[in-house]
Amino acid sequence: MSGLSSGDYVTQQIKALARAVRREGAGGVGTRSFQLAEHLAAEGGIHRGDILTATATLLAMTAWCDGEADAACRFAQLAGEHDEDSRELVTHLLRLEAGADQGWLPQEQVEALLEYARRARRSDLALRVRAIAGSRGGRHRRDN
Repeated sequence: MSGLSSGDYVTQQIKALARAVRREGAGGVGTRSFQLAEHLAAEGGIHRGDILTATATLLAMTAWCDGEADAACRFAQLAGEHDEDSRELVTHLLRLEAGADQGWLPQEQVEALLEYARRARRSDLALRVRAIAGSRGGRHRRDN
C-alpha cells in the first residue's frame, strides 16, 4: 500500500469506484466499476453483495440521468440479482442520502430507516437519520 493507511487506501478505492461509475453509467457495461467493487469486497472488508448492489444501482441511476434507458434497465436488473439484505441496505442508504441532500425525510422513511438501523445494528445510520430528521426543528414532512 506504499505509505497509505488501510482507511486511506479504502477511501481512495471508493473514490476511484465513484469516478468509474460516472464514466461508465451511460451505455457502458460497467466493467471497471464492477472490478473496483469486487476489489473493495475482497480488500476493503465490504460485503460483496452490498457493494455490487450499490454499484449496479448507481450505474443504473447514472445511465438513466444520461438518457440511456436500456443501459439503466440492464444495470437495474443486475442490482436486483443480489440478496434481499443487500437490496434493502442500498434502498435505505439511497433514501438517507437523498434526505441528507434535501435536508429532510418523510416521517415514514424516518421510521423505516430507524427500524432498519435497529435490526441491522447500525447505530451510525440511526445517528444520521436523527441528525437529518432533527435538522428542521424535529419536523418531518408527511408527503412522499
